[in-house]
Amino acid sequence: MSRPDVTSKPKLARGCRLSDAAGNTATLLMPEGALQLNGPGLRIVTRCDGQHTFQEIVDELQTEFQAQSTQIEEDTAAFLEKLRDKRVVDY
Repeated sequence: MSRPDVTSKPKLARGCRLSDAAGNTATLLMPEGALQLNGPGLRIVTRCDGQHTFQEIVDELQTEFQAQSTQIEEDTAAFLEKLRDKRVVDY
């Protein structure tokens, strides 16, 4: 596993996209399947646009959820590592 660097800019891998049609649960579509997202997972993936750095994502989540930055950083890194292992996110 490779932890994202604070300056890395996570983005969805080629062939992956977020479907968030009104009235439906947000779903991360990928060649091998789909993953329904909500809460923090959805907030992370929506920021994986290649524009936000890992640190910016952590800072925004910390503000949004009013939680300790170190815990959010660890949880976000772990989530992105799992998505990267599944070839859903590049950073």
